[in-house]
Amino acid sequence: MEEDVFLQARRLDDLASCATVKDAFVKNGLQPDDKIDRREQVLMFRTIEKEMESGLKTLMEMGKFDEAKEMGFRLEGLRAEFGGLQTKDEMARQNKQKSLFDKAKKIKSKQLSGRHRDWTSQVESHCKEFVEESEREFEIQRENLALEMSRIEKPRIKYSKARMEYKNAEVKLSHLKQYDDAKNVRRMLKTIDAREEAAWDKAFEDKMQAKIDKLTEFQKNARARHVEKMSAITWKELRKREKEKYISETNVNNKKKDMHHAMYIDSKMKPELAVHPSALLKKRTNYNRNASKLRGEQLLDKVKGKKEGDAVFIESLCDLHKFGDKTLNGTTRYEDKLQWSGYKSGQEYFD
Repeated sequence: MEEDVFLQARRLDDLASCATVKDAFVKNGLQPDDKIDRREQVLMFRTIEKEMESGLKTLMEMGKFDEAKEMGFRLEGLRAEFGGLQTKDEMARQNKQKSLFDKAKKIKSKQLSGRHRDWTSQVESHCKEFVEESEREFEIQRENLALEMSRIEKPRIKYSKARMEYKNAEVKLSHLKQYDDAKNVRRMLKTIDAREEAAWDKAFEDKMQAKIDKLTEFQKNARARHVEKMSAITWKELRKREKEKYISETNVNNKKKDMHHAMYIDSKMKPELAVHPSALLKKRTNYNRNASKLRGEQLLDKVKGKKEGDAVFIESLCDLHKFGDKTLNGTTRYEDKLQWSGYKSGQEYFD
């Protein structure tokens, strides 16, 4: 024999006198606004129905057809009200699932935004470190070049053939004691020497400057390549984040559409006032884990981190404490270990 809490708590009042669901609740020791499941509602109605049918039989045997007619109307009214109670409970369940789904959607969106902020920060940090490392390398190259140039001695000047001929002419004129002509040649040599020495110094300086210009041009081109590389990395990771966001939004929208479709089908089902429900109401294996009508609860559990088989979600102890800028000795925050290169398409995070 099935146990029934309502039969155990039932008052001695005549159940056949019930006119509404509220009367039925009160006569069974409950408050009018108490919540009970479908099976208990059916058991309550069947108990009242059994007593009212017995009363109907007695009234008809006594010939009190007007009273029997009135009781029959009350019975049909109770049947409709108990059926409406199931419909009301179903609508309340659907509204609860919708509310949970909207809450889970906001949490998931917030988590995704935080994940993308961390992701962006990691990419920017990587690019900044790469640029700083490149600049340190460039500075070392400039220092090495400066050291190399400081060790290069200016070579001895090589005069032109014309200047050497003038020098020989001066010597020969001196030997011939043609001092005035030798003096004029010496004056010309001073002009030529000054011009050729200046040209020699300029050629040497140009050679040194060419080394500097070559390194500067190399570093300029390297910086341009680095900018292109950083831009490529930034856009690549941006596209990954956009793809992840699209996958997440599509996933949520599909779950929502699936849930609304299941709810629409349930809203068209007729109430059942049978103790043993039909196959339409029986819950299959893993019903709570993958039923379409429970997408709100399922998504909320997923975004909160509830593991399968856990009764409730318990927040991590590390998340409960806010240390601010202080770091405990010997501890490492998981967020500090994130590497932007570890981010993939993100699909595995939102399946």
